[in-house]
Order: sequence, then structure tokens, then C-alpha cells
Amino acid sequence: MNFFARLLLLLALGALWGCSRAPSGTSASPSADESATEARLPGSPNVARITAEAAKRAGIEVSSAGPAQLRETLSLYGSIKSNGEREQDIRARYPGVVRTVGARAGDAVAKGAELLSIESNESLQIYAIRSPLSGQVLERRTNPGDAVDGSTVLMKVADLSTVWAEFAIFARDLSHVRPGMRVIFRGADADEGGEATISYVARAGHSDSQSVVARAVVDNRSGHWVPGQFITGDIVVGDVTVPVAVKPEALQELHGTTVVFVEKPKGFEARPVQVGKRSREAVELTQGLAAGERYAAINSYMIKADFLKEEAGED
Repeated sequence: MNFFARLLLLLALGALWGCSRAPSGTSASPSADESATEARLPGSPNVARITAEAAKRAGIEVSSAGPAQLRETLSLYGSIKSNGEREQDIRARYPGVVRTVGARAGDAVAKGAELLSIESNESLQIYAIRSPLSGQVLERRTNPGDAVDGSTVLMKVADLSTVWAEFAIFARDLSHVRPGMRVIFRGADADEGGEATISYVARAGHSDSQSVVARAVVDNRSGHWVPGQFITGDIVVGDVTVPVAVKPEALQELHGTTVVFVEKPKGFEARPVQVGKRSREAVELTQGLAAGERYAAINSYMIKADFLKEEAGED
């Protein structure tokens, strides 16, 4: 082959090699790290590029996924009732007319204190009715001048040092509730709460609500709980240990998929996960995350907002 033929061949090979190169500043194939973090959620950017410093400033807290003990609970609704074993209905001993009433609803009374006086229809003598126990007047149903007899409840007095927390249990949940179980209950204020043991589950239900009553006796020497107060409760039905769990706040919905944001060197990756058992403190993950992986546990919604912002920018 002469000199000119060899020169033409070299020029052709050079041109071919140049065409096969990637443009300047790009790589012909993804790096090993990029392949490992390839997008796993269709329609979403792979990683929200948030530096560790930026995450800290935003209040994003990172934790490690790992084993946790989950407390399985059954949520219930109910109310505080006076302890039926420590209350008394006050009635007249003999028919007559009420002359004086010495206590109003809400008053504290001592055992033996005079509650009211009645003039007997037969003897025309006035006799006093005294409190049979120390406690509080829950109801007052009479006033001076009322004609009364033994069938009329004039007052209701109760010792409120203990009260009943009563919950409605529906048929589907009856098999999960039995005496001896602990119940954690709360009032309307998130700061008010207590713990007690279920002491009674009714054998028959209310026909109107198709539910039965589960009851716990609550120490109320502080006077915090008031009859008629609405409460919610969680009955502890079991404890189980799971190998991988995260905080409930870590879960976010992205494009209809439940995700956890996993910490990566360049930011946070949206990792689809499968959720198992739940409790108030932790959520089991059956797929998607391994023990030891670091994830956004607090304020993860801010990372979701960054993902959505990046998607909007791409559009």
C-alpha cells in the first residue's frame, strides 16, 4: 500500500473514532454509583440534591432503620362515668314537701352532711336527709316546695376518687378485648391522659348501637376526670418485634406510592417501600429498606416538596 493510500485509511479511522466519543464533559456510560442509584420511582427525579448542612438548617433529622418493638393497639371511643359502686340516689323516706335544700350540683359533701329537709305529710314533722357517703353532688332534681315521695330521685351523690372509663366495643373487635388488658386513654386535650386495666366486658350489647361496654376503673384522687367527659383509648392487644422499622413521620406519598427518603452522598433518594404493622411510635417496612440504612425521619415532607419542585422545573 503506497503512502497516500495509508494516509487516507488513517484519516478515515480517526474520523470514525471521533464520532464514537461522547461530547466533552459527559461520560459515555454511567458510573457505578449512578447505576446503583438509578431512578426507582417512574416519573420522579432520582435524588433530591440537599446537602447535609441544608438538611440540618431545614430541621430534617436523619435516623437509621432497624429493629423495633411495635405495640399493636385497638382504638376505641368512650366517656368517663361515675363509679356505679360508689354512688347513691337520694330519695325521701316518707312522702311530704321539701322545705330546705342544702347542696347544689357540683358541691362537695361529707358523709352525714344534711342535704335537704322534708315535712312529712302524715306527721307534719320535718326530718333531715343526710349524705350516706363523702363525695360530690352530681345531680339535684328538687327545690323547696316540691311534693315528693319515695319513688322520686331528689339528688345523686358519688365518691369520685375513682371513676369508670367506659368504651364501646363493636362485634368485629370483641375477640380482641378481655379483662386484664391495659388501656391507654386520652381526653380532648392532648396533654391529658391516663392508663388503666380493663376490669369488665359486658356479655350483652346495646341493640341501638350494636356494641358492648368495656370498663376500666380509673384512680381519680386528683379530681382530673369528670363524669360525662369524652375520651379515646387504645387497648394494647399485643407486642411484636420487627426487623426493620421507621418513624411514622418518615412515610410520604409520591405519585401514589409510599416512599421513604434514604440518605445518599448527593442528597435523598425516594425509595418505594412496603408497609407492614404499625404503632404510634414506629412502622414496619417489609420491603424497600434494609436495617442500618439512613433515612429522613423528621420533616421528610420538605424533601418531598423539593422533588415536586424539580419535577415542575423539568416540565
